Amino acid sequence: MTEDAAELDRLHDWIERSCVVGALAVVTHRNGDMDTVGSACALAGALGPQVRACGVHLSALARAVTNRSRADFTCMDGSRPLWPRRLGGVLVVDAASPSQLGLDLPPGIPVCVLDHHSGGSDWGIAELHLNWPTSSAAEIVLAYLERHRPDTLDDPTRRLLLAGIVSDTGRFRHANAASLAAAARLVEGGGVDFSGFIEELEQVDLDYSQKVAVSRALNRVQVEQAGDWFLLHTSASTHEGVVARALLAAGADVALVVRKAKDEVRLVSRAGRRAVREGVDLGGLMAGLSSRIGGDGGGHPGAAGWSGDVPDVTALSGFIADLSATPRVG
Repeated sequence: MTEDAAELDRLHDWIERSCVVGALAVVTHRNGDMDTVGSACALAGALGPQVRACGVHLSALARAVTNRSRADFTCMDGSRPLWPRRLGGVLVVDAASPSQLGLDLPPGIPVCVLDHHSGGSDWGIAELHLNWPTSSAAEIVLAYLERHRPDTLDDPTRRLLLAGIVSDTGRFRHANAASLAAAARLVEGGGVDFSGFIEELEQVDLDYSQKVAVSRALNRVQVEQAGDWFLLHTSASTHEGVVARALLAAGADVALVVRKAKDEVRLVSRAGRRAVREGVDLGGLMAGLSSRIGGDGGGHPGAAGWSGDVPDVTALSGFIADLSATPRVG
């Protein structure tokens, strides 16, 4: 038996034990992107009615796909989350630390984590932690369902997982062979029309608030030649990921968005495929930043984030310095 298979068996045992005690909450990270939401909804749908996908936010794409798949997702109030009276466990998907959830987990309840972020992790409270080097959390969920619940892989579940893979790999620009193979299994094993599915994803336009956030952030864009890299950075109060993608579309090797909240500063970064191929590892940069100035940081080579309570100038200058010290290779 491989180590991955053994971990999936331990995950299955943990889920079975938790469901005997009570309800199981499958919790997403606070950005509510397609990978975390698709993974949570697919897993909750497969495990049965006492399991519920939940989190503090749904992105526009995640909302559209869950609606089309008729998947249940409970939006929670981050300041006052309501948990079931009898809760057997909390299963977190696609988050490197509790601070990325946007809510406090209930005390004394067993926690399991499925994640795929490189860099640091802060899940000392977890009874079980699967952190696989996949391109998306959806690939871990797919592996679990294929091994332990293959009969639950109906077309809606396949669509949720496929959307997660497509989204987190940037339409396969950051995909590896395993991601492509997982997507192929999802398409070949069911009735998903891949071309039509991609068209559906591309038809999800920015909503009004996202358009406003992008236009305002573009008015504050700063240009930096950070060593070998062309960096565009700005500030935004909402939709940081959407803004970062707009900066990449404008020609940046690396895009950085700073968000200042009452008690926290947040950095969201994106890198183009060529920049990643030539040496940029944003997950490593954010993890390194957290080790030097505190906070929580990590992610993927092409998409990563950091959050902490230091001044925004300190976080921004620290990231620029680290990026500037990254040589271009190849």
